[in-house]
Amino acid sequence: MSKLRVIAILNVMSQIEGLFDNGCPPGLFYRARLPEAPPRGVIVLMHGLAEHSGRYDHVVNYLLAQGYAVWTYDQRGHGRSPGQRCYVNSFDDLTGDLAKFVDKVRAAHPGLPLFLLGHSLGALEIADYAASGPAGINGVVLSGLPLNIEHGVSHLLVKLAGVFSKVTPRLGVQKLPSNTLSRDQTVVDDYVKDPLVYTGKIPARMGAELFRVTRSIKSRLADITLPLLVLHGEHDRMADPSGSQLLFDQAASTDKELHIFPGCYHEIFNEPCRDTVLGVVGEWMAGHG
Repeated sequence: MSKLRVIAILNVMSQIEGLFDNGCPPGLFYRARLPEAPPRGVIVLMHGLAEHSGRYDHVVNYLLAQGYAVWTYDQRGHGRSPGQRCYVNSFDDLTGDLAKFVDKVRAAHPGLPLFLLGHSLGALEIADYAASGPAGINGVVLSGLPLNIEHGVSHLLVKLAGVFSKVTPRLGVQKLPSNTLSRDQTVVDDYVKDPLVYTGKIPARMGAELFRVTRSIKSRLADITLPLLVLHGEHDRMADPSGSQLLFDQAASTDKELHIFPGCYHEIFNEPCRDTVLGVVGEWMAGHG
């Protein structure tokens, strides 16, 4: 049984915190924030690599104001969840966690429209999950999808990632360039100082799994049929915008939109254009359930 803590916040919403049983004790830290009035829908929000769910409080606040319940969790090896930082045996473990969490959220809000919103690593997991043909999802919103992660990486380095993954899977091999997250220096400074953000080197196994799963998803884009809202920063140097374009072009979804935000870096929810981005998300969701 998950441990729960319910907190009243300004009499406007309630927050539920606990441990989500993903099959790996003690479980993953999660939180749900609920509007005071009955929600019009529910959103599962997935954070990116090396960060944590708490960095999306401003996004959650916007969605709450639109009448949605928002559920999120710190992924294994991230934030307040256990595990070696940013390490995963298989990307399938991450997508499996998402599928279990979606089932938990659906059980808590039966009959409500259900949306998935993910950034970067979270977007990649949602794309992988969407390609499996899940039922009962009203739509997905993907931000900064790193589908073309191999762009700009030498073929030799990709091969070496596979070798290191087998020989020394937990060895840190590459740091994320924090200065390319946002044009807002305050965002970058807060990211670096945040004790729940991992700023060390990403383990070899995670890198190899990212290369593997992006190739897998590309081979299954035609299996994605859910309504799609795809968002990307024009000047994203961490995840090439061409990956979002590829998804938009090849997904079988008949209901899909692509928005490339001029001048924006990787974290479009933390860019100067954040209000515009959130407005696009809110309007799209309102039209889908």
